[in-house]
Amino acid sequence: MLLMPLSPLQAQNASSSTEDNNPMAPALDAYRAGRYEQALLIATPLAEKGNVSAQLMLGSIYNNGEGVPPDPEEAAKWFTKAAAKGEAGAQYALGMLMEYGGVDGADPVAARKYFKDAAEQNHVASQAELGLMYTTGRGGAQDLAEAAKWFDRAAAKGNANARYYLGTLYASGKGKPRDLGEAARYFRLAADQGQPQAAYQLGLMLQDGAGTEKSLVEAVTRFKEAAQKGVRGAQTSLAFSYLNGEGIEKNDTLAAKWFVEAAMRGDALAQDRLARLYFLGHGVTRDIEAALLWLTLTEQNGMTDDTLRSAMEPEITPEIRAKVAAEIEKLDKDRTSPN
Repeated sequence: MLLMPLSPLQAQNASSSTEDNNPMAPALDAYRAGRYEQALLIATPLAEKGNVSAQLMLGSIYNNGEGVPPDPEEAAKWFTKAAAKGEAGAQYALGMLMEYGGVDGADPVAARKYFKDAAEQNHVASQAELGLMYTTGRGGAQDLAEAAKWFDRAAAKGNANARYYLGTLYASGKGKPRDLGEAARYFRLAADQGQPQAAYQLGLMLQDGAGTEKSLVEAVTRFKEAAQKGVRGAQTSLAFSYLNGEGIEKNDTLAAKWFVEAAMRGDALAQDRLARLYFLGHGVTRDIEAALLWLTLTEQNGMTDDTLRSAMEPEITPEIRAKVAAEIEKLDKDRTSPN
């Protein structure tokens, strides 16, 4: 998960940038207009004098790289000052930097503490993050009941991620009683807010009629929503829908397109099916070299397809084998390269 840009316009408690008694008003006006250098110039002396809103603005500007090169360490410095005074937005931002490695010495224990401090002030995004840390055991003990408590609070306030996580707890029966109907309900709420993993999970439930009425057509719609946002499982599921003509008109070309998307993200099943399409020439131009490449990547991912391997062997020349080996070596180097 990436650190979400923090907006001082959302996080600060200033009631209006036009109030005469608000020293941050000119900085906020400049920020709204995209004049970040001016906002920084105005906010810096105020932050140095202890103005919490100014400290939060500086943290946001340095974190987001607005008018300056991104500088997480400088951002953390200002967020820390504001967090020490109980500013929930700053506590959340520090938690994100600590949990997702945005600063030197990132520490999940510290992240959990910051999220908890903010969550107890009803900071909704922090409640969702804290629930996730209790779910995974990051930064402390795993406690699914505690996770569910925080997800409930955030979900009730409309947080899409919390609704998705609640859906997973109901689906698994961990932290919540197993209830596929509730799982589907929360997945739908989150999916309707644009949460891609929720859209994918809802699609699977619609496909099987689990916890909701079966609908292959809507399943495809949900797979598309998630696939377009890079969820590789959804891309594979969408490809199969096109391949089999389930919920949508059969289209081998579009099936191949989505298998490529998922295969490039390392999905072994998509890699195997793409290899088959290249071997058969369905949806793509028949290409034994490409088929062997994707089959080899499938096998490196721990999945075997002896039927396809046996069918291909008579057509694999030493030249094809050498070309694929060289391409695999190049891909391996690219994966291990620090850049």
